[in-house]
Amino acid sequence: MKDNTLLSKPFLTSLFLGIGGFLYGYDSGIITPSLALRSFLTYFGQPDAATRGAIVSVYQAGAWFGSASVGITSDRFGRRKAIAFGAIWGAMGAALMAGAAHVAMLIMGRLLVGFAVGTITGVAPVFGAEIAKTHERAKITAANQMMVAWGFFVALWTGVGEGKWNNPNQWRLGFAIQGVPALLLGVGVLFIGESPRWLCLKGRYEEAEKAFRNYHYDGSNEVWCSTEFNIIQVNIKEERKAQGRLGWADLFRTPVFRKRLFVGAFVWAAAMLSGISFVQYYQTAIYATLQFDQNEQLLVSGLYGSVAPVACLASLFFVDRVGRKKILITSSALLSLCYLIITILAAVYPAVAGQPTNATAQRGLIACIFAVSANYSALLGPMTWIIPPEVFTTELRAKANALVQVIHYSISLVITQCSPIALAAVGWKYYILFILTNALCTVIFAIAYPETKGKSLEEIDEIFGDVKIVHGNNLKLANDEENMVETLEIRNEKAEG
Repeated sequence: MKDNTLLSKPFLTSLFLGIGGFLYGYDSGIITPSLALRSFLTYFGQPDAATRGAIVSVYQAGAWFGSASVGITSDRFGRRKAIAFGAIWGAMGAALMAGAAHVAMLIMGRLLVGFAVGTITGVAPVFGAEIAKTHERAKITAANQMMVAWGFFVALWTGVGEGKWNNPNQWRLGFAIQGVPALLLGVGVLFIGESPRWLCLKGRYEEAEKAFRNYHYDGSNEVWCSTEFNIIQVNIKEERKAQGRLGWADLFRTPVFRKRLFVGAFVWAAAMLSGISFVQYYQTAIYATLQFDQNEQLLVSGLYGSVAPVACLASLFFVDRVGRKKILITSSALLSLCYLIITILAAVYPAVAGQPTNATAQRGLIACIFAVSANYSALLGPMTWIIPPEVFTTELRAKANALVQVIHYSISLVITQCSPIALAAVGWKYYILFILTNALCTVIFAIAYPETKGKSLEEIDEIFGDVKIVHGNNLKLANDEENMVETLEIRNEKAEG
């Protein structure tokens, strides 16, 4: 059987779905240089810290609502149509932001773009996980983080370009560009195959097998395709038999479901509590405290954005080989150390207006900020896309991942709204929060997280123990038992007749 993961159809499909991640990264990033442009600040009347926080955080509020809708749209209409639905709102939001005549219009555009991103990021990793082979699943779902990084990279360098363009409407260009990936994804996703597991969940087995072969058949793996699809089909039936029709409340019904939800949700909570949102959105404000002018702020933020794509690309070569738990513990511990160094440098060598600055300390602080980006992009960031989709059963996956994303955006909303106010009020002391949160996450990952590396989506159910799993060597026995039950039911019906 041919096996080149980087050229496989599931991986290439995941890269295309990653346009949603690109949109997430670009939308998150483009507001950063905008807040540093004098033309933007002048046009909107020099917004205070609370208004700047609202402009940034309303995006998270929109993403919250978008994520909440995924459990309905993705389960009812399928993975592809749910993504297309989200992309429509992204294009509309981009148009509103580019044409914003006042702050309210800008905020409404940010809200719609956030709704789009919440919808797309709630579905795309689930879709990717459901079409991936076991040994390549981490790489395929981690592609979302790589595309997020590229989106952020493009956004920050777009901001650098805007700063060089001497035009009072320079800030509108970056907002208009948001509509391009939204339209491309919204139209293109309708031309790729649906998730075979979703089709099995709906009882559309012939379509499911055709979709499965479309993703995996290479002309020489007929036996593998037949066996693997049958295993998936039988195990989804077992899930349905063991769990029945499940709703939102069932996510909290049993200790096992609650554990699944905790494992899926806490990794995103840890990501937001890592401080990455604070650094991404308000790094220009941090650079301003170092007495950098507008062009210096934009240039350093552009260089910052160049770190993540390289780190994400590197992660694709080890993310399927190293255990998830080891990556999580290492990342959180190193992030805590980075913030400790940042806090010490900012406290000991503060940049005071009108006084000389310590250039070595400034470079050290910026290097640590860059290290935060590299760490997150190579380690913790990819795990946020990998772990949530794989720890839930097929019946619950869309609903659970939607709830996970709601938790993600809720925490991000609080951090992005409060960060500019806290930074203005307490300065470097705010960084202490992230020393503590990352240290706490290190402990929780070490104590509470299972290892899922190398297991199929169905085999992961064995870790939680609430679903009986059928393996390849037991497949014939399971089919024989099912056929025997059907035969007995027919005989009983005839006898009663």
